Amino acid sequence: SVGVPDIAEHENELLQYATEKMSAIDGLRIFGTAPLKTSVISFLVNGIHHYDMGTLLDKMGVAVRTGHHCTQPIMDHYHIEGTVRASLALYNNTHDIDTLVDGILKVKQITGQ
Repeated sequence: SVGVPDIAEHENELLQYATEKMSAIDGLRIFGTAPLKTSVISFLVNGIHHYDMGTLLDKMGVAVRTGHHCTQPIMDHYHIEGTVRASLALYNNTHDIDTLVDGILKVKQITGQ
């Protein structure tokens, strides 16, 4: 059986992997980089509206959420309208993150960013 500590460890490893891979993308900014956090990554890419990024990723079969995620005060703090959010869970693996990163790079290419 899989216990909560194993799930937390898996999700943390995925979060670290995703943060490393996504941080290498030129023009991508990750919001919320506290050392102890849930396995959620909110991000924006310069010059690409969060909704456009989410829509194009969806067309590629990559599931993300877009918008303010019920955190308007945080969005106001950063002077942004919203972000793209990828949530990682027990059923995800590094291949899923590689697929997300490849999708982001394709969106950048499509939009000329």
